[in-house]
Amino acid sequence: MNLSFILIASMPTKGMKSMGNVTLLPLNKRYSILEKHIHNISSVFPTAEIVVVGGFENKKMYKLLNKYKNIKYVYHTVKSYSNETQSLYEGIKKCKNTKCIALNANCVTHKNFWNKLKHRTKKSIVILNSNKNFNGNVGATIKGKEINYIFFGLPHKITNIYILQKNHMEYFINNYCEQWISKYLFETINILCKYNPMYYENTNNNIFIINNIKDYNKITKKEAYV
Repeated sequence: MNLSFILIASMPTKGMKSMGNVTLLPLNKRYSILEKHIHNISSVFPTAEIVVVGGFENKKMYKLLNKYKNIKYVYHTVKSYSNETQSLYEGIKKCKNTKCIALNANCVTHKNFWNKLKHRTKKSIVILNSNKNFNGNVGATIKGKEINYIFFGLPHKITNIYILQKNHMEYFINNYCEQWISKYLFETINILCKYNPMYYENTNNNIFIINNIKDYNKITKKEAYV
């Protein structure tokens, strides 16, 4: 299968640094948040490549992932101005395939989301979510079938999950520079949209983003994610 997953698990979540890397926190009695991603993705895409990008609490993450022999792990030093785009760069460099699905691993999904994802598309895709319970605060404006612009507070909520094709992956790698290191993932997607159109897929799925301790406490009580 010509498909890689890049799980960005490198950055400390705002207001939760004292608790450690949010993706290493337990989702249930059996799995951490990061492990749940790995198991869900592997069960739906057993031959896909999974690349985990770490940084914050690297040693703990390395120890956790050491038991998953088929997972690629790469990390970078987290500086005061580091952000998701730096992690995406490290992840894409590690990919062997020409299509990837990139996501921030604080976005918790159920296995049925991956079952429904139209991953065979030949377009680069931004995943939107129209579920009324979705707690994302970043949205997009659209132009026909294309993504127009992504920013906080815009109407079409995005999940921070993206399907990137070869042309966008190569453009990103070839144009990556020091100024991009501090960018959020969605800011980089805006740059890629200017280079070549990106489209959208709308889902109505029970996805939850962990932005703070209140979100984490809420998600661990939801049976839908265990």
